[in-house]
Amino acid sequence: GLPPLLAVFLSFFVGMLAGTVTGLLHVRFRISKLLSGIIVMTALLSVNLALTKLLTQNGYTTTIFSYRSESLEGLFDNTFLERWLGEGTKDYAILIILILIVVVLKIIVDLFLKTKMGYLLRATGDNEKLVVSLGRDAGTYKILGIAIANGFTAVSGALYAQLYTQYDNTSGSGKVVQALASVIIGLAVFSGLRFMKGTTSVIFGSVFYSLCLNYLVLVDSDGIYLKLWNAVMFMLILIFNGKISAFLSRRSRAEKKGGLPHA
Repeated sequence: GLPPLLAVFLSFFVGMLAGTVTGLLHVRFRISKLLSGIIVMTALLSVNLALTKLLTQNGYTTTIFSYRSESLEGLFDNTFLERWLGEGTKDYAILIILILIVVVLKIIVDLFLKTKMGYLLRATGDNEKLVVSLGRDAGTYKILGIAIANGFTAVSGALYAQLYTQYDNTSGSGKVVQALASVIIGLAVFSGLRFMKGTTSVIFGSVFYSLCLNYLVLVDSDGIYLKLWNAVMFMLILIFNGKISAFLSRRSRAEKKGGLPHA
């Protein structure tokens, strides 16, 4: 019954709570990273099912939008942009809204990474021993990083639910691979551009990878080999990632010396 924007905003903190639990399991209880994530993810499947059954009118466990009150419209339903752009422009209105949300979140992340806490968070990922030598607890920043990442994951899930007006426990299937591919593509291909920040590189990597997936859907309309093509494409990305990174590194060193490397 909350306004959609407020619900999306609050989802960030709920996601942070789940990420904090994952971080505590890994940092404080010495459970491996992979198992910590699997434990929390498995528990959240039951939590999601219980909440959807409790909060929907008919007790469904597959959707959170089995009914709508007249006073509450979805974030993407009858948007002011659609009314401003005209009839038949809902897709464009949705795209503009999503782009604005991404840009706002990117700016917030960039500003946070410029703070003292943000620098220490980045340092923990690059060189944990440096953070320890500064008298800081690296484990705290690990938990913080996982919490923030899970917060943004929750926001994306909330936007998905608002966009498609439904939810089930298979909605996030394959998104981990897509996220990894987006980061790898973005940092390998676009991070070499000096004017482009890391967050921007990841966004462009996500768009590029999504376009590739959409092309595969067009080629394989039946969806029989979609997962196979997805796996092959991700494998090629991992294989060529190292080569692209090495090439860009050599090129950067050569530019500093005043010349370009030979092919």
